Amino acid sequence: MPNWVLFGLLAIAFTFILAAGQAGYWWWISRQERQQEELLRRISGGKMDELHGPESLLREQRTDAAASALGGFGLKIQQALLSSDSSTTVTQILVQMIVAAAVGALVGFFAVGPIGLIGGFIAGYIPYMLLNWRAEARTNKLVEQLPDALDLMARAIQAGVGLSDAFRLAAEEMPPPVAIEFSRVFEEIRFGRDFREAFQGMITRNPKVFDLRLMVSSILLQRETGGNLIEILENISETIRARFTFQQKVRAMTSEAKFTAIILGSLPIFVTLVLMMSSPQYLMILFTDLRGNIILGMCAGMYLTGVSIMRDLSKVEV
Repeated sequence: MPNWVLFGLLAIAFTFILAAGQAGYWWWISRQERQQEELLRRISGGKMDELHGPESLLREQRTDAAASALGGFGLKIQQALLSSDSSTTVTQILVQMIVAAAVGALVGFFAVGPIGLIGGFIAGYIPYMLLNWRAEARTNKLVEQLPDALDLMARAIQAGVGLSDAFRLAAEEMPPPVAIEFSRVFEEIRFGRDFREAFQGMITRNPKVFDLRLMVSSILLQRETGGNLIEILENISETIRARFTFQQKVRAMTSEAKFTAIILGSLPIFVTLVLMMSSPQYLMILFTDLRGNIILGMCAGMYLTGVSIMRDLSKVEV
């Protein structure tokens, strides 16, 4: 057996063992935590929920050790988990990425040889890409539902309901995700948390929603200086609805440029994959010869530069 085949198999086996060990460790940790919670619940006679409120609403987000160790990338994963309202931890996402990379590398290795190990890098990015897609979809849904929720709150306050109960009514009448966010705000206020802290938690979970920050700033300013809260909520609702309509128009006008950028950006990758599967010997010289390595590096640099330029040209800030 050639040395490079043995090295590749050992690397894949090590990755699988590492991922399995990490997953088993975190499963054992979560099992210990569940046992401790069950023990506390039995000791307290089933009154834990009455004393501390719903666990999913009042529990502070624990800092994942993996997020701290990875620095900026770990924080991006953690923020995406918050925005997508996922119970998955950063460590679990990393395990998924490692497993996906190992499977992609294994399939690519046995399909086209050593050059197929590149498939591991592509497959390893898929869990993170799907997480960002879920977070973005939830954010867009929240922005779309926010004006209707504010209109409902304005009508409730006009009928004599307090602000915290207005959040409760909006959470009961509206669908997720705005119902989940408003329900968390109501529960945190009901169990003694300050309005500002409850609103700050909602903003932290949804940092990309500018309209949410606008709503929070207006409500807090009204509580400090006074004013007609009903009129404020109605004006914010109209502003958000107008912004959302304008964003939809901009998205429709730039959709052609974005689609063209996607096609042009994916074409070199598609051609490379086809050559790897049909005639891998044509590409091997790029990895085995020094001149091929230089050409490959130059092509990769120009490709990334072109993708970055097309992305900037098709992006419109609203």
